[in-house]
Amino acid sequence: MAGGPNEATFAAAYAVANGLLMMEPRITQEALERAVAAVTAMPTFPGLDGERLRRELETANNVHVGGYSVIDDRDFKAWIAAARETRTFAFWDRYRKYLEIRKRMPRDVVDQLDGLTDDILDRLRDPTTEGDWDRRGLVVGDVQSGKTGNYTGLICKAVDAGFPLVIVLAGTLNSLRSQTQLRLDEGFFGFDTRLNLRADQENLKIGAGALPGVPFLVAHSLTSGAENGDFKLGTAQSTKLIPGGRDPVLLVVKKRVSILKNLIKWVLSVRGENDDSVPGGRIIRGVPLLLIDDEADYASANTKEYRDEDGNIDEDADPTNTNKYIRQLLTSFEKSAYVGYTATPFANVFMHHEAWSKEYGEDLFPRSFIINIPAPSNYLGAEKVFGLKRPGSDGESMGLPIIRPVTDAETIFPPKHNKDLKVTELPASLHQSILAFILACAARRARGDVEVDNSMLVHVTRLTAVQTQVTRLVEEELTDIRRQLEHRGTGGKALADLKQLWRSDFEAHAQRFRELLPDHDLPEVGWAAVEAELFNAAKRITVREINGSAKDALDYAEHPQGLSVIAIGGDKLSRGLTLEGLSVSYFVRTSKMYDTLMQMGRWFGYRPRYADLCRLYTSPELVDWYRHIATATAELREEFDLMFVNGETPLQFGNRVRTHPDGMLITAANKMRSVQTVRAGFSGTISETVSFDLPSAARNHDTFVEFLSALPRQDPVKDRYIWKDVEGAKIAMLMAKVETSRESWKANSRAIADYIADRVANGALRRWTVVLLAGGRGGQSMPIGPYHVPLTERENRSIGQPGKYTIGRLVSPADEVLDLDRGQIDAAYADTLRAWDLKKPPKRDQPKSASGPFIRRQRDPDHGLLLVYPIAAGIENVALMGFAVSFPWDKDAPEVDYAENSVKQLEDLFE
Repeated sequence: MAGGPNEATFAAAYAVANGLLMMEPRITQEALERAVAAVTAMPTFPGLDGERLRRELETANNVHVGGYSVIDDRDFKAWIAAARETRTFAFWDRYRKYLEIRKRMPRDVVDQLDGLTDDILDRLRDPTTEGDWDRRGLVVGDVQSGKTGNYTGLICKAVDAGFPLVIVLAGTLNSLRSQTQLRLDEGFFGFDTRLNLRADQENLKIGAGALPGVPFLVAHSLTSGAENGDFKLGTAQSTKLIPGGRDPVLLVVKKRVSILKNLIKWVLSVRGENDDSVPGGRIIRGVPLLLIDDEADYASANTKEYRDEDGNIDEDADPTNTNKYIRQLLTSFEKSAYVGYTATPFANVFMHHEAWSKEYGEDLFPRSFIINIPAPSNYLGAEKVFGLKRPGSDGESMGLPIIRPVTDAETIFPPKHNKDLKVTELPASLHQSILAFILACAARRARGDVEVDNSMLVHVTRLTAVQTQVTRLVEEELTDIRRQLEHRGTGGKALADLKQLWRSDFEAHAQRFRELLPDHDLPEVGWAAVEAELFNAAKRITVREINGSAKDALDYAEHPQGLSVIAIGGDKLSRGLTLEGLSVSYFVRTSKMYDTLMQMGRWFGYRPRYADLCRLYTSPELVDWYRHIATATAELREEFDLMFVNGETPLQFGNRVRTHPDGMLITAANKMRSVQTVRAGFSGTISETVSFDLPSAARNHDTFVEFLSALPRQDPVKDRYIWKDVEGAKIAMLMAKVETSRESWKANSRAIADYIADRVANGALRRWTVVLLAGGRGGQSMPIGPYHVPLTERENRSIGQPGKYTIGRLVSPADEVLDLDRGQIDAAYADTLRAWDLKKPPKRDQPKSASGPFIRRQRDPDHGLLLVYPIAAGIENVALMGFAVSFPWDKDAPEVDYAENSVKQLEDLFE
């Protein structure tokens, strides 16, 4: 939210204008101008900045969301629409008003949330349903995209509909649990649970409860927003609160064994009945439970073996502790609904759907439904940050000029250092990032955004002893800069460095940000205005060490005029914790576990009025891995859409992810249930090289020249040389000779060769189309065997990594249909459109071309496609030979073992 001396007045004016727009049948520019004119003419708002009001309304109403898709078991009957006729949805109505008026959330986003939460509830059970029932679901959204707000809306509706007890599992750390409770205090309770645990007593109204004219709604909690406000058995036993009474109860607890055991002990003691037929021997009847699992892929998954020596489900197997007590909590209730929320769902679908324990019941596989939610258009995710191609689009999008490569950190923070590491200085890049943060804070003030939160993340180690040293050095650096800004002319070059960085970085890229983010409100600001705010911005910045042993906390709620903070930490900053107003991140930790890395992406999210001020200082290696992650995630979401349109179930999607090469390395090996061998199936997938080892470039060049020269001579057709009906055995032999980079794990040539050879031996993949792409426009050309080929130009994104060459995406959807006829292309596009059309509105623009999984479903199982892209890399007489293999869908295809360098890579990743 923008700040300023009249912020409360502006917020009230925005609420009135938004209310006027809500009465319009369609929000047009004319309707928006009428609303602004009406509000600025009101005597209630003297001196109102009408231009700012117009900009913020335009920005909010220019946000679009993609339709979401649902895979479910179809074992449900819609009930929520009928329930609205007889039940009062007071919590939801209040929360919706809060989102629209206080949070200024775009109408499309609120409309989608309304429809989505209805769909989730429909797939649970009406809490008035008799008998025993147990529903399990999963909601997948992007990192920092608003999942907390999403399940807050679900909780509001569930309580309105009659769920008397809601429990939220909020991570494993006090800071994340506390932050989640504070969000629910604002959105659900409407009062501050830190002041009093009982809502029927006088309390401070906040958030939705502080809106003018809204009713006070009664709900109870035995947890609070305080750092130590988790569930305590003694506190619960000393109250007269009984779940299932007249008023709803909401608890926010950590995923810690001691907490979960005490929670189970309490609910069974106050409502449990003996029943030898259920796991545990006691059950709670007549109290429907809604269990929300935030970050459901983390700590909840069972990482122990669940089969006996004969490969059968072992009912006596002992699951991991957190998993077992979540399962026990669910099985303690006759009626229960479990909804997990995550950005990285792979551990969840790797769970086995039949895993069962006599003591704890079934595992947490989302058998009832999985919902995939695309982020709104104003969300800054991997696609915008790194410049990745969106599925179903042509070409490769350009990334925002946000990333600043860090190549000087390893000498100070070696990758495998221990707690005894001595840190006596900061890398020059970290010095620069601190200056960038001061500039971002000052520029926001110059735009009028004064009473706002500003955050900088510093993540260089997971060890608290090292974090403490870094905190001290950053504090010293910041103190020196503040001194120089306050007493100019007394020596030092801080001001000169700030001015140089503003000119060379922020000013130089400002126009590019506006071109790439036309729907963002990014007012121009000059150096003079920024310079005038430097000292005021710097003196408000504090440095906090955020880890399990430090006392500092990110208490944004206690700073209504805005908190500016440099947060230094490790795991505590890595997952779930939201850094409000995050503009600068310095991140060099090198974990390569995909789901862990994605969760570390705190810089993804919403950046209203300051997206152009954001900077990410990180290692080139991490940038490469994030691109891999985003590409893999996009491919699996395409698979989700294909299964959605085909009416398939969560179990079928889980099986697909388990055998998809993108799923293989995307989560920790122990979350794959202690697999003995790494296996994957290539059926219906595409494997493309995006990383190259330069030492092997000449050998690969010669291998492809030899292969292409042995094929019949061809004339080019539209900058392409095309061979049809090439024998599958020849493609397998080619792949066996090619050397692929360990970073291009999905395009593992050895595994591809094994897969093709197996399918050829079994009467499939015997005919191939081979295409040499010769459409380079960069001016460089080179003989590739008998063909003189213009080379493809792709930017090397492996800055500071000698011997490597990494690109974004290699293949366009237009290339992948080269072996299909018009009817097949049209059918693939029609299926893509059908998937888009079936998604729940509101939606983004419809796809312009067919997406990959639908294309590959059109190809005959006997027909594969090999695309070859010679890439200019500045090596004399050698091109990088990029290739992509598009495999048809083959229901009979086996999985293949990933061997040699892939297995070694797994050892490296999970050591």
